[in-house]
Amino acid sequence: MTMYLKNGLSACMGLWFLVSPWVFGFEAQTNAFFVCVLLGSVQFVGSLLALGKSGKRVWQNWLCLLIGAIFILFPNVFYVELMAYFLFVVLGFLTILINYANLYADEQ
Repeated sequence: MTMYLKNGLSACMGLWFLVSPWVFGFEAQTNAFFVCVLLGSVQFVGSLLALGKSGKRVWQNWLCLLIGAIFILFPNVFYVELMAYFLFVVLGFLTILINYANLYADEQ
């Protein structure tokens, strides 16, 4: 049950990354826009595909963990305002923690 919750939270964060260019108004920065839309979509879909799965062999959790690391680096590569910077780093770190917890959860 908790794996569903963790993957659901990861999917919600992926959805947030997907819509963040419009929320923070940097949709005119083409590269930043496409990175957010592409990686946010991949995290959303990957998290939904990983629903109820745990263990080191679940590639969807590895993928989402990697995307979380990219989103921590994202505000250092592209210019975003301070609140966006803070949210990208915090939500990227939470994405890593949630997916790490799924990778090393007791397999049932």
